[in-house]
Amino acid sequence: MSDYRGLGFDPAPGDARAVAAASERCRNQVDVPGPPAGWEGAAAEAFAARLVDMREELETARRTTGAAADTLDDWAGTVLANQRRAEELDGRARELRRAIEDADNAVVLASFRGGPEHVAASARLDELRRELDGVLAGARELEADHRSAARRVAERLRRLVTGGVEAAGQVPSREEMFGGVVRALNDYSALGSALAGTLLSTPRTSSAPAGGAAAFASALGER
Repeated sequence: MSDYRGLGFDPAPGDARAVAAASERCRNQVDVPGPPAGWEGAAAEAFAARLVDMREELETARRTTGAAADTLDDWAGTVLANQRRAEELDGRARELRRAIEDADNAVVLASFRGGPEHVAASARLDELRRELDGVLAGARELEADHRSAARRVAERLRRLVTGGVEAAGQVPSREEMFGGVVRALNDYSALGSALAGTLLSTPRTSSAPAGGAAAFASALGER
């Protein structure tokens, strides 16, 4: 990751790999099979009824996390593109700073001789400084665009979970930026925990094979 010594600041902060990892996590699917083979009785019927009740909730969670994954994929691409542009600007800024240092030394030397040579050296120095100012201005514009895009992504993620509308112009905090995704993932995980809890609370008198129920609960816990 570049330290942006030429620009003096990071115009496109972010970790595209971490965003892509969050997207991948959002796309993880929770499979909800039926009761283990051979499990019968009241407990099995109660479990099957619970599955029916939860299907709509589960499908909503899947749509939410899928949409969040699409949004995060788009943002990861934006981060990469903006960082490539930032590195180009930083590289040019470094070149210009070195050229400015050389030109400044040339002005000092030319000042002893005066005349057209000093005028030309000074003009060259001014030209390089103006070009550097232009590069820095471009980096500031990139930074503004990057932060605006981050706010739009944060708003989409919030709306996916809450459907709420935040006050216009509010700068999102870290929790606001990523809290929606975290809540969606937690809600999604909670569905698996509820299913596992139903199995684990099965009375000992149930006719369900202990090994099958334990394996299913374990599988849910690993999601």
